[in-house]
Amino acid sequence: MAYAEKRGSGKYPWRARYKAPDGSTPSEPGFRTKKAAEEWGEDQEAAIRAGRWQDPAKARTPFGEFAPVWMAAQKVAPATTNKRRYLLNRHLLPAFERTPLCEINVFTAQAWANRQTCAPATVNSSLTLLSSILTGAADAGYLLANPMYGRRRSKVDRPEHDVTRQHGVVDHEQDGSKETVWAQPDHVFELHRRLDGVAALMVVTAAYTGLRWGELAGLHRNNALLKRPDKIDRKPFERTVLRIDPRIGSLHEVEFELDEAGLVAWSAAEDRRLAECREKGWKAQRRKEPQTVVKLYLGPPKNKTSAREVDLPPFLVVLWEKHLASWPHEYVFATPADGKWWRRGNFARSNLRPAADGRKAIPRKRGFAGREKWEPILPGVTMRGLRHTHDTWMKDDRVDRALRFETMGWAVSGDIEGVYEHVTPQMRKERLDALEVRWRRGRRVALRAVS
Repeated sequence: MAYAEKRGSGKYPWRARYKAPDGSTPSEPGFRTKKAAEEWGEDQEAAIRAGRWQDPAKARTPFGEFAPVWMAAQKVAPATTNKRRYLLNRHLLPAFERTPLCEINVFTAQAWANRQTCAPATVNSSLTLLSSILTGAADAGYLLANPMYGRRRSKVDRPEHDVTRQHGVVDHEQDGSKETVWAQPDHVFELHRRLDGVAALMVVTAAYTGLRWGELAGLHRNNALLKRPDKIDRKPFERTVLRIDPRIGSLHEVEFELDEAGLVAWSAAEDRRLAECREKGWKAQRRKEPQTVVKLYLGPPKNKTSAREVDLPPFLVVLWEKHLASWPHEYVFATPADGKWWRRGNFARSNLRPAADGRKAIPRKRGFAGREKWEPILPGVTMRGLRHTHDTWMKDDRVDRALRFETMGWAVSGDIEGVYEHVTPQMRKERLDALEVRWRRGRRVALRAVS
C-alpha cells in the first residue's frame, strides 16, 4: 500500500512511496502535504492494477537520450535520415537535449519556435520532427501520450514583402520562402534554343511532362519512347510514353557522413592527386578533410504512385527520337562527355542558370574563344519550377483531375470523386493535343519576338 515519508523541512517536504510492478518501492518527491503524497502513490498503484501505469522515471528521460533511440528505430530513405539528423543536431538538441520528455509540450515548443530566426519552413520541419519523436516516446512507454499531437501551432509573424510581377509570373517572398517561378510556352522554347543538345531536351521534357529532377536524371533509354496501343471510338490511338520504374526509377543525391573507412579512402585519393600534380610540375595544396560525401544512386521514385507512365506530345517524340539516334550513353540525360549522372547543382550552374538568368560576355583571348552575352529569359526558374509549369498548363487546359494526378505522380484523394474517376484515352488525347498547341504557340511567339 502506498504511503508518505517526510524528508527535510522545506516547502515540499513529503515524498510518496508505492509498490512498482517489479516489487520495488520507488519514491516521488515534491509534495506539500502528507495527504497529497499518499493520494499520488495510491493513484500509481491503481494505474498499475488497471494496466495503464506510466513509469515517472522514464518520463524524466532527457530528450537527447531518447532521440537517438528513436532515430535508430526508423526505416526511411537516406535523404530523410540525413534531413532529420541535421534538424536534430542543428536545432532541436541545442534547445532540448537536457530537457526531460515530460516537460516538452506545445507551449515550450512554440516558445522555442518564436525565438528562431531561420526560415519558417525549417522551424516547421523541426517542430514536426519533435512531435514525431514524442509520439515515439509514447509508443515506447516513456509518455502517456504526445502532448503536441493534433495541436495547432500558431505561425511566427514575419513582415510581408513586396510582390513583383515579371514576364507574367508572380515572384515574391512571403514567410521567408520564395514563390516558385513557372514558365510560359515561349520561355521554354527560348530556353530550348539557347541551350541546345541534351540540356535543351531535358528542360523541354521537364516542362512538357512534369517529371521530377530525379526521375529525369535517372531515366534509362530502355524506359523511353515505349509504344502503348489504345482505341478511341474503336479507332486505333497509339501513345508514346516515358516509364518511371518502381524500383530504380529515380536518381537520388544524398549527403552521407564519412565514416573511418571513407576518410581513409578519401586520404588515399588525395595522396594520388597530389602525386600526379607533382609529376606534372603543378603547385597543389592538400585539401581540407571533408566531413560528408555526396553519393548518387538509383532507387524507387518518391512514392508508390510516382511509378508511372507519362504520355509524350508528338513534337517531343520527334525531339527524343533525334536525340536517342545519336546519343551513345545508357541514361538519356547524362553528361555528354562521359555519360555520368548529372548532379542537380552542376546542371543548374552550368546550364539552366546562365540560360534563364543571363550571363556577361567574355571577350576572345589567347586560349579562349570567348562567349557572347545572354539576356535574361526567365530569372529564377528551376527544374522544380518547370514541374510546377506543367501542372499549371494542365490546369489551364482543363485536363481532368484524374489524368493530372496520374501525370504528376500524386496519390488520388480519398473523396468520392477520387475513388470513382478514371482516365480515358480521350482525356489523354486532349492533353497531348493541348501540349502540341502550346509548343507551336510558344515557338511562334518567340520567333516573332526576335524577327
